Amino acid sequence: MDNLNILIITYYWPPSGGSGVQRWVFFAKYLKQLGHNPIVLTVDQKYASYNLIDNSLTNQVKDIETHKTYSFETLKLYSLFKSGNKTKAIPQSYIPNQSLFDKIASFIRLNFFIPDSRIGWNYFAFKKAKKLIEKNNINCVITTGPPHSTHLIGKKITEKFKLKWIVDLRDPWAEIFYLKNKFRLKYAKKLNLKFELDVLNSTDSIITTVGDRYQNIIKEKLSNSKKIHKIYNGYDKSVYDKIKEIKPASFNIVFTGILSKNHNYQAFYEVLSILYEKYNDLDIIFTFAGKIDKEIKKLYSEKIHFIDRGYVIHEKAIEIIKSSHLLINFNYLNTEQTDMVSGKLIEYLASGSPIINFSNSAEESNSLLKNSIKSFNAESNEVIKVVNFIKKEYDIWLDGNYEKDIPKNIESLSREKLTYKLVKLIKNLVA
Repeated sequence: MDNLNILIITYYWPPSGGSGVQRWVFFAKYLKQLGHNPIVLTVDQKYASYNLIDNSLTNQVKDIETHKTYSFETLKLYSLFKSGNKTKAIPQSYIPNQSLFDKIASFIRLNFFIPDSRIGWNYFAFKKAKKLIEKNNINCVITTGPPHSTHLIGKKITEKFKLKWIVDLRDPWAEIFYLKNKFRLKYAKKLNLKFELDVLNSTDSIITTVGDRYQNIIKEKLSNSKKIHKIYNGYDKSVYDKIKEIKPASFNIVFTGILSKNHNYQAFYEVLSILYEKYNDLDIIFTFAGKIDKEIKKLYSEKIHFIDRGYVIHEKAIEIIKSSHLLINFNYLNTEQTDMVSGKLIEYLASGSPIINFSNSAEESNSLLKNSIKSFNAESNEVIKVVNFIKKEYDIWLDGNYEKDIPKNIESLSREKLTYKLVKLIKNLVA
């Protein structure tokens, strides 16, 4: 079978921003370029609960057939009550639990919206999916989550139409970090796990963005463990190559992405404290771009004056990454079981700059960072190691000897090459 008709069901789609949407934007783009027919079913942005907006991604999918539906969104009501705006207070990668209002809203979310608060899209998505399947000769259905409620749409579809179905787990489901240490009633935990088990055992194939540690957890839940596959997020070489690399006159330490209290950010604060107590007159600038928690900004600003670029479009983020002399990244806390890896880590690698990845669960990150001679994981107790490394790299730069180190095999991690891996998987299923 040469040309595939693939129905991709994804909640996040342009103009939504962030790494979650980029994964399937680029898969769809390269599926199309390889002669296949990706058909996307998503939520209409007028009704979606998007925390981040990146209109530049729309250009990447202008040739992709896309169908958008209505959705009933409780998160918009939460945001309206919280901030007076329907989108301003939509949470990203955490469940708010500080004020009394947050505690009540959190309890309702965790115990009455299972598996997640975007389940209000499912009815409308399934209704539209039926029409698309009846109209098109679909070979395969792909559902991607979070939100993991999207996978329930896929299960319902395959029960009705008996199509081949791939489940893409961009993040873990029952083990996802922001559910840990939250008060959930016994029935809510049980129902969430039931949904997950039903989906994982019904699907024909499972894709994860990470490797062995999380896959071993999934295998224990499956009757057929051979259907699990790993496909990284990758980097888009065509976008990356066209962006000029401009290094500033000062040594530039860069972070891009989301930085919340669920991240391992405290260790870097300790690094900054020691670095500036030990050394004077360092010609270092710190450039942050993305969605940074206000209290973390305030904490870091006690030690450094950093340039806050705010949330920027994807191409601008790559420009900032390429302007770095050193990159820092933060893994989520409470991910020791699943060993989650940031979606942008491969984009970092493609820059050739050294990377310090603050993580207490380093196994999967290490497998990536080994591609770069100077990059490494730093656990919370390795603050002095990080201080010494930054000073050493700074001195090399000061002496005029700074050199990039782009991994030789980096193109194997490009979005295009990874799409070939996806196509092979689909063709093996539908053969």
